Amino acid sequence: MVKRALVILWVLFSGCEPGFRPETLIEDLRLLGISASPADLRPGETSSLSALVLDPSRAQPGTVLWLGCEPDPYNQNRSACANPDILNDPSALGGSSLPPGVSVIGFNDQAQYRVPAGLFDVFAADDPRRKAGTVGQLVAFAVAETVSPAATQEELEALFTRVKNDEVKSIVALFRINIFEGDARNTNPVIDALTVRGEAWPQNAHVLVKPGEEVPFDIVAPHSSFEPYVQTTPSGDEALNERILTAWYSTSGRFSETRTALREDVKTVFTAPGGKDEKDPVPERRTGDLYTVFRDTRGGQSWRQWKFFVCDEALTEPIVSNIEWPMNVNDPIVLRGSSLASVLDVIVDGVALERGVYSPTNDTWEGYLAAGSTVGNARGELHSKTCSRTALVP
Repeated sequence: MVKRALVILWVLFSGCEPGFRPETLIEDLRLLGISASPADLRPGETSSLSALVLDPSRAQPGTVLWLGCEPDPYNQNRSACANPDILNDPSALGGSSLPPGVSVIGFNDQAQYRVPAGLFDVFAADDPRRKAGTVGQLVAFAVAETVSPAATQEELEALFTRVKNDEVKSIVALFRINIFEGDARNTNPVIDALTVRGEAWPQNAHVLVKPGEEVPFDIVAPHSSFEPYVQTTPSGDEALNERILTAWYSTSGRFSETRTALREDVKTVFTAPGGKDEKDPVPERRTGDLYTVFRDTRGGQSWRQWKFFVCDEALTEPIVSNIEWPMNVNDPIVLRGSSLASVLDVIVDGVALERGVYSPTNDTWEGYLAAGSTVGNARGELHSKTCSRTALVP
């Protein structure tokens, strides 16, 4: 089976910023991961594509244009996507015609790669090359500009001219999908939780950190994510289990390890912003984002996002005097008391309430149960903006 990965990633036409900035820091346009679902394909099947594209420097979303290349059944890298001219000069993609074998397969999260049903018809039915397989190659082209999927050819050509003239930042990435006949199919990694200081953190809750605090992070995944597979080597077939590698990113703060492997000894430590590094101050509104990109041995990819909050111990601790638990899942949980503006999250059944907000008019804090939660659990935990955690009971 052919291994697959995000193999080429270029930031095009961008100057270098003076001074060291860690690769984990997300400040402007970045393409951090590409995922295909399903992760492997047989002839005649289709994968839906997604990309993790971030750009905190812009209020409006960027755009991803997807190009697919016809796979080579002989796996001799003869795909049009293997042509470096296409990747080195993305402005050429905006021309009136694409190279033979290349087609537009989608915009943003509406993209699919389809394998021709007769891809391996050039081989006999028992030819081992059917199971050894080949790769389908695709190109993701991300630009720091919002482009309509209904854009005309003239509008696209104008966009690529701006890219070429260094007026719009862009990134090009080449991705490969395994194509073969067989049953040993890969799936993208599934993750259970982020652990913070050794504790599985509640789902959808902000990670609480103090300014400059060093916080150990790890990832927990189910046993099923470490899939067994067979790797063919010159000496024969070898039975193995997948490893899952994690790449760490954030909008502020620093990581001691940029890459770690799940269930292995090396862990990462997150240094929260607001410490000794003057170039890493407490962010506006004291909130930031953490991103983890997971890649397994055979090229499956997935990612997760977590919010973090840099606590302010100068705030007044919230005091809850009354809790109104809902009778209907569509009704809010209402907290009454004092200093409720200092409430950050309320956790019920290990999941943070959704749409949590303080109402200065009513002097209440309200939030809604997450989808799938059940009414009737009158216990929870309050996380405050001071980093305190308090049990909520009837």
